[in-house]
Amino acid sequence: MQPIVDAASTPLTVFFGTGGRGEGIHTFAMDPATGALTKVALAPIARPGWVTLDPWQRYLYAAIGGSQVASFAVDARKGTLTHLNSQPTATGGFAHIAVDPSGTYLVGASWGAGTVGVLPIRPNGSLGTSTQTIQHTGAPGPHADQTQARAHQSPFDPSGRWVLVTDLGLDRLYVYGNDPVTGKLTPNNPAFAQFARGRGPRHMAFHPNGRLLYIINELDSTMTALTWDAGAGIAQEVQTLSSLPDGWTGRKWSAQVVVHPSGRWVYGSNRGSGGDSDDIAIFAIDEETGRMAPAGHVGSGGKVPRNFNIDPSGTFMICVHQDSDNVVTFWIDPNNGMLIPTGQSLQVTNAICTQFAPSVGLSG
Repeated sequence: MQPIVDAASTPLTVFFGTGGRGEGIHTFAMDPATGALTKVALAPIARPGWVTLDPWQRYLYAAIGGSQVASFAVDARKGTLTHLNSQPTATGGFAHIAVDPSGTYLVGASWGAGTVGVLPIRPNGSLGTSTQTIQHTGAPGPHADQTQARAHQSPFDPSGRWVLVTDLGLDRLYVYGNDPVTGKLTPNNPAFAQFARGRGPRHMAFHPNGRLLYIINELDSTMTALTWDAGAGIAQEVQTLSSLPDGWTGRKWSAQVVVHPSGRWVYGSNRGSGGDSDDIAIFAIDEETGRMAPAGHVGSGGKVPRNFNIDPSGTFMICVHQDSDNVVTFWIDPNNGMLIPTGQSLQVTNAICTQFAPSVGLSG
């Protein structure tokens, strides 16, 4: 079964960030009719990790191994990258970075240091020196991997008023108000939501309606649904369900979460022991309450699916595998949200991040 897609549409640009064994940041063109990926370019830079774009997709930013962030200009015709500059984080390396809605500053979460950092973005897209670092403090959870604060993700909420930070080590979701002029972050009141100990909140994804939020918990492999009050900056837990299929024998080690653009489903990746058990969990969403109902599991097609993403039309999912070095494309059934393998699997060594750039129209 193949979805009905406008084959004449402009190819989508896809960027892949890679880890320590990778070659840099890869640019691919994605055929909107078939999901086929064609390599366009490579920006050779060591350990680019998480990559993200400014709101207009003019600039790309990468969390570089060694506690730096790099900026690149994006060629709007070819999708190629030109390195502008790199700046130290002034703290540990960032596991995740996000750009504010005005494109004037960047926020990063450091897993290694348990901190949140801010760097300004200059008018030409390059990065300025760090302006703020916030240290998370508190009692670590009981899991062996919770030895200290572990800030893991730092996205802006849909309103642009708040930065939310998952802390895997402290089992917390921090909320910071952001000054749109200076980029300064200020802890909200209350400063965080405390979750059950040992859960390990890793990544989050907002629902398109802006009122719901979903968090994948790494250490106990669960998915948490929350309501989100953008006026007060408060998240409240609604429900938590296992993300694992019955009979799972692999490690509890979940990773990524994405809400479908339609708002009907939320997906989470389960990394097992690096074997055939690695999969994507699918949950149907009640858009009024935010509650979830398990809808199934599909094998991810590789080892250790650290990251995946869904194209803006909601037609395709791309899943990248850290250990088997492959990128797998799925069709998404518009009726039930299930994933259907397209049969396409490409090699991208140590791929750990996927970002779409729909406004970058590749013309060769």
